[in-house]
Amino acid sequence: MDFWSALLLVALLSGIMGWCVTPFLNGIIWFCDWKDGAQIDWGLETAFTIAVPFAWMFAIFEVIILYSH
Repeated sequence: MDFWSALLLVALLSGIMGWCVTPFLNGIIWFCDWKDGAQIDWGLETAFTIAVPFAWMFAIFEVIILYSH
């Protein structure tokens, strides 16, 4: 897989999964909650915001690397 394929894949997943917007907006919400003294739940919402897109990216890259040779 060449550089441009990887770049286009990241751009596609950024558009589909909202990688550009979701972490930024959740970061603002978490900061405001923290300043207000609210308890921040680092559980399921954080997993779906951060871990799931990276898990999809890892799985897709593994499939591409395994079957590209």
